[in-house]
Amino acid sequence: METKKNISPSIEEAKQRIELYNKMCFAMRDLKHSERQQVLLLLTVYMDLQECNQLTERRLSLVYAQCATFVFNYLYRAGQLKINQVGFDPEIRKHINDVFITIAKGNDEH
Repeated sequence: METKKNISPSIEEAKQRIELYNKMCFAMRDLKHSERQQVLLLLTVYMDLQECNQLTERRLSLVYAQCATFVFNYLYRAGQLKINQVGFDPEIRKHINDVFITIAKGNDEH
């Protein structure tokens, strides 16, 4: 019987999976079952987006993730991430789109 020479990747993967499980359970600890299901559905959509994101150069992918966090924080501070709210205030969406357009039109001066 041959023994595995390097089992640490599978052990490391198991540790990472357990860590992910524990962190997600902690984050969802106060949610009802139906709410957890909704979060998991959204995470499935997020996973699909990340699979598409893999086609992007790594550096651009990391900048995208950072900028997405900035947009999320802006929406949060602007009170746009409310329960039972679908969509964003048109003015807030316009402000964010204006930032996108301004950056897109900017010259590459760096």
